[in-house]
Amino acid sequence: MIQSKGSDMQRLVQSLLVCLAIAGPALAQERSARTERTQLADDPTKIITKLGVRYTEDVSISGSVAFGPVTKINASYSETGEWSLGGSYLFNFGIVNVAASHRELDNGTSQTQYSLGTFVPLSALGASTGKWQMFPMAGVNYIEGSSVDLDTVLSNDLPVATSSKGGYIGVMGLRPLNEKWVFRGVLVGSAGSDNYSGYTIGGGFSYMITKRDRVSAFASYIDNSFGTRDAIGISYSREF
Repeated sequence: MIQSKGSDMQRLVQSLLVCLAIAGPALAQERSARTERTQLADDPTKIITKLGVRYTEDVSISGSVAFGPVTKINASYSETGEWSLGGSYLFNFGIVNVAASHRELDNGTSQTQYSLGTFVPLSALGASTGKWQMFPMAGVNYIEGSSVDLDTVLSNDLPVATSSKGGYIGVMGLRPLNEKWVFRGVLVGSAGSDNYSGYTIGGGFSYMITKRDRVSAFASYIDNSFGTRDAIGISYSREF
């Protein structure tokens, strides 16, 4: 039953990605209001082609490919088999993202998530936030995975498959410190069916080597009903 639901979600994600790639160039004019302001490299609404590499406890590569000024495809893959794939479409009010991802938590639990959500820059709504750039976020998701507890491990039983339908809400903030340095922070809370709940918190700094190259240092912590995970790492990315 869970596999059937997962397959349906995967087909939905694939269909939405195709629609985004086709519709983006035809509606490029919708981005005109957004291109009037300078966007930071960490801006989640930025439509750009880029490639990056990240190191935490393992190495992963990530990138995005822009199809015109309003549509892009995003992907990442790590040497441990974690991955993500999605697409983004930029409207005047903000950006809409559809994504699928798979990751491992610290207790050995695997978690696959399908989501549809958005970032909305407060500046696009006419709100003044001073030197901060604030991006409220919200969305819906479907999560499936295997829940491992102490009794399961001691009895040598297989992990119990679980799933949850729900949503998330949060905020991302960017604070330029000068022309080279930018601070980034994020806080997200989530809840869903079968008593699922969780939160993610993270922060770090980015340094612009050139207008197209940057390095970042970051830390994050995830705690949800499937397990926990913390990470500290560095990354490099280049825009094209």
